[in-house]
Amino acid sequence: MMAFEVDPVQYYLIEAEIHDILQPQQPTPSTCTSASGSVSCEEERKRRRMISNRESAKRSRQRKKRRLQELTDQLRRLRMENGELKTQMTSIVNHRNYLLTQNCHLQSESLLLQSKLSALCQLLVCSRTFSCMN
Repeated sequence: MMAFEVDPVQYYLIEAEIHDILQPQQPTPSTCTSASGSVSCEEERKRRRMISNRESAKRSRQRKKRRLQELTDQLRRLRMENGELKTQMTSIVNHRNYLLTQNCHLQSESLLLQSKLSALCQLLVCSRTFSCMN
């Protein structure tokens, strides 16, 4: 993933979080009515902002926890797959070694049979030559 791409799973919001974000936050009328109320109005804004920051941090922690769980699950699956592939590879290597041994044995047997055939052919030629002479 490139640095400027956004992982959609990382920013996944549940329906309740989307509702909270889209819900308009209106100031309470009792806090912003008087001149001295402007201080309490600002305090109210600060309080709402603090609550919003806390909720945002909570969502961020939840996303991080979900992502960590996904990565842990993926790691477990990949380790299992790796183990299965190692087992398959060992089996294939063992089978290859067996076939190489069989091939060497068959080549040796082929050479021996070729040698016997050559000797028999020479005997046949000699016997024909001998019979022609008699």
